[in-house]
Amino acid sequence: MTWGMRGIAVALAGVLGLLTRTASPDLAGFAAQASVLLHGHLADVYAVPWNQAGPAQLLISAVLAIGAEPGGTASVAMIVLVNGGLVLLAMWLCERLGGPDSRRRELVAALLALLWIAAPLPWNGHPAELAVPALWASAIVLQHRGRDLLAALALALGTAIAPWAILGLPCLLAAAPIGRAIRTGLIAAVLGVGCYLPFVLTGHFAMFSVHWETSGSTIAALLGVPSVTWWLRVGQGVVVALGVAAAAWWSRNERLAVAVVPLVAALLRVVTDPVWHPYYWYPVAVASLLLIAMVPASRLLIAGVLGYLALLSESADLTVPGPLICLAVLYPVVTARAVRLPRYDLR
Repeated sequence: MTWGMRGIAVALAGVLGLLTRTASPDLAGFAAQASVLLHGHLADVYAVPWNQAGPAQLLISAVLAIGAEPGGTASVAMIVLVNGGLVLLAMWLCERLGGPDSRRRELVAALLALLWIAAPLPWNGHPAELAVPALWASAIVLQHRGRDLLAALALALGTAIAPWAILGLPCLLAAAPIGRAIRTGLIAAVLGVGCYLPFVLTGHFAMFSVHWETSGSTIAALLGVPSVTWWLRVGQGVVVALGVAAAAWWSRNERLAVAVVPLVAALLRVVTDPVWHPYYWYPVAVASLLLIAMVPASRLLIAGVLGYLALLSESADLTVPGPLICLAVLYPVVTARAVRLPRYDLR
């Protein structure tokens, strides 16, 4: 696609972002806690349970909140810059990874990205968490190329952005033998958890004291569970991690694993979560766009439909059936196995 068409897509992304401007109190709150962190008051950063963001997310939020309004609505310049950058990145990935049919991929990805921005992605929640599925994908590539420490660092950064990102550790099984994947995963876990250790040592770490009220459309609510603590989150994490491990093992050494495993992880996280927020779907959006960039040409239409179904599911609050339908649609995409390419040559 020409740079002129890309420019039009980027401009549309900026306009849609301005038309759907919304307040994000969490963004303002995280930015405020970043200021506390930067001033060295470690004991106050996680002294109250509401702060469930990682230290890296706090710092990223401080950057995204530059010029924001008091209620948390991002500045016009930041919205245009981030929204345009996301669409341009999606289109560039299609050109970089898509092969001879990259123009069609770019069009599909651009349209889907613009629809997500109208949702509005990424400002209705935690923008920094959009990086998590990309970090999972990067870890798979780095692990396959033998760069184990860099793979561990990528996963650790995800955990430093949001604790739930640790669910992606089993993605390494897609790129290395079990023993090596476990070693890299342990390093990633130690580094990721280590990011929170300075705050824990202050004795004022209240992150695990939070209670969530279950959302009405979730499995927990259907089972009659009114509220949950971190103990149920641990159980949810085990279920999701096992699903991620299964997807990674099934698609090991496949080029498409770079997109499929993050997408499975993001979908499983949504369907098992006792709480519903629109931004829980945004990692699904990122992984869906990555899938469009990498899927075999014969399955491009199905991949586009999958991304659109995820968007409809988020918009209609289909917390349980939506991810299950998306996982079912994903199956015919991955059964058309991608050509095995040594060392994940993504050229």
